Amino acid sequence: MNSDKKVLTRFAPSPTGDLHLGNARSAILNWIYAKKNYGEFILRIDDTDTERSKDKYVDSIKNDLLWLKINWSSSFKQSERLKNYNTKILELKGMDRLYPCFETAEELALKRKSLLSSGKPPIYDRSSLKLTDKEKEDFLLSGKKPHWRFFVEDKTIIWNDIIRGDVSFDSKNLSDPILIRENGSLLYHLPSVIDDITENVTDIIRGEDHVNNTAFHIQLFESLGSKPPNFGHHPLITDESGKSLGKRLGSLSIKSLSDDGLEPISIINYLSTIGTSKDMSSKIELNSILESFDIKSLARSSPKFNKKDLIRINSNVLKKMKFDNAQEALSKLGIKDIKEEFWNLIKNNIEFMHEANEWIEIISSSKILYNSDKDFLDKCSSVLPKEPFTINTWEEWLVNIDKISDRKGKKLFMPLRLALTGREHGPELKYLIPLMTKKLILFRLGK
Repeated sequence: MNSDKKVLTRFAPSPTGDLHLGNARSAILNWIYAKKNYGEFILRIDDTDTERSKDKYVDSIKNDLLWLKINWSSSFKQSERLKNYNTKILELKGMDRLYPCFETAEELALKRKSLLSSGKPPIYDRSSLKLTDKEKEDFLLSGKKPHWRFFVEDKTIIWNDIIRGDVSFDSKNLSDPILIRENGSLLYHLPSVIDDITENVTDIIRGEDHVNNTAFHIQLFESLGSKPPNFGHHPLITDESGKSLGKRLGSLSIKSLSDDGLEPISIINYLSTIGTSKDMSSKIELNSILESFDIKSLARSSPKFNKKDLIRINSNVLKKMKFDNAQEALSKLGIKDIKEEFWNLIKNNIEFMHEANEWIEIISSSKILYNSDKDFLDKCSSVLPKEPFTINTWEEWLVNIDKISDRKGKKLFMPLRLALTGREHGPELKYLIPLMTKKLILFRLGK
């Protein structure tokens, strides 16, 4: 496997749907791995499936990656490289590593069913290799078009997986994979290997659902005269029931999570630590994430997605966010002219940045938020200190209230908190009061 070249990783999404947490994790792991090893990261668009691939998904995938602050040194579409693929196909045919097969889908399904019912693995029997030239010609003359399989050589396939350690496959347990369909379109495997060779990709980190593919991909690399890259296979994220996350779970697309108010750095924190031996991190700087990242800390078991963990990380990220960064993020939401005192007040009391709007309303809108305990609130309003308000105003007010009421503790401050904010929990009132006018406070108290 490759070890003497500058590290180059890649992310290769199919533009058949929006970027979701599952494949975003592969992108993030490859990108961080490259950065950690002073390498580069490229973006390849696997759009050989012309029926399902859409330009709108190419655009949305790129936009989502850029929103996550994931950049790439180069990008290309596989549909732009068909000439190169056809050249390599001719090479493989000339080496007898690609051979034509004429079974229909129904015939292959029957063979598979028969093998399974006999307790045997559903491995292709290579019956097409026994066809004579005359039989092949007759099939073609009858209008039957072949699909093409890659001949897997009979030997043990071994690699040292970046994540899983030593992996060994007996090729007898592998079917010769179909690389070209009857209509001439290419399946994932061959273009992927050819592009990895062309781009000099050194390390491929992908889901464990590709482990079987890697076994014969290694032979594909070797048959095309190339040293295979290093491979790492991470467990797939599942939902809480254990089912794999997929593109059809729109609520877990990166766009939907962005629309919900999650910060890019929160998602990177989450996806770089979920399924590792480390605690979920809530680092505010990418460099800190890079420093602590270790691909070998990924566990072998599939991690379960829990949105509460992601929201908790987001909340912690906001707590640590500096005012300048918060000001920029708030400005994008149309929230401008915010003072640092306001940010310091709310940052410990929000889970999402857009919740700042709620606190703006609390300190500025003419709404009665609490109608109970009127007698007590009337007394409190009568002894409210004069403006200008400072962080000492709350203590002054408490001293004044103590002179006219025997209430203590929660019975004293809770009615005031509810009247001023409409909430049982929130920032300390000594920090809140300086951001409000006396007129508004008296209005909230019913005056």
